[in-house]
Amino acid sequence: MCYAKYKLLSEASTRVEVKAGSSTKFIFASQDYTYGVFNDRIESGKQLAAKLSKYKGKKDVLVLGIPRGGVEVAYAISMELGTKLGVAVAKKIPFPGNSELAVGAVAFGGVVSLEDSFVFSQGTGKDYIDSEVKRLAAEIKRRYLAYNADFPDVKNKIAVVVDDGMATGHTVLAAVRAVKKGKPKKIIVAVPVSSRQAAEMVRAECDELVCLDTPDYFMAVGEFYRNFPQLSDDDVVDYIKKCKSIGL
Repeated sequence: MCYAKYKLLSEASTRVEVKAGSSTKFIFASQDYTYGVFNDRIESGKQLAAKLSKYKGKKDVLVLGIPRGGVEVAYAISMELGTKLGVAVAKKIPFPGNSELAVGAVAFGGVVSLEDSFVFSQGTGKDYIDSEVKRLAAEIKRRYLAYNADFPDVKNKIAVVVDDGMATGHTVLAAVRAVKKGKPKKIIVAVPVSSRQAAEMVRAECDELVCLDTPDYFMAVGEFYRNFPQLSDDDVVDYIKKCKSIGL
């Protein structure tokens, strides 16, 4: 992993990148923060796999990526560990008018996680939440059909729930709660980077949290990757097919 230092000089959202050997400096913020930056999701997955090495080759381990970015990370973990790959579809409930701000999330099986501080605020009342849960539940079903996959069978298995990072943590939390209903032997959450608040929240509901970095300053998951492309459903299908072709 290389490291980056963010320095906030103004409120502007533009980012200036300066390379210095293996380090990269971004001029972005009013204080200095140093944390890890990954080249891409595959690299972050390989680093997580190193932390999960005790599960290598174990037949009762199922690595579950949260589409779409989490599947790319999960694919790298599965390939390194030689363990099965599956998908745990979860979708965030957006704040009205701001699709990047999550007020909660919905996972397969209709499991919901909500941000209490937003639930009763203006624009996020019960009617809005109910409408979004219904809409996202339909989208989750569509995605499973698109991926030619089923809800994961985790009974008596070690389930490793993977995403490319956690900001609010609600998407991962909804996935964990959905997986928990399947009565796994153990639930591990593996993410490359997380806000401290999200890490604490998710840690309380899983058996083990493997997280490579919980920086003091956290703006968005994408800021911790040098290459963070948007993935498509076809990309997810390709990763699933690649693993299936070698029996994973």
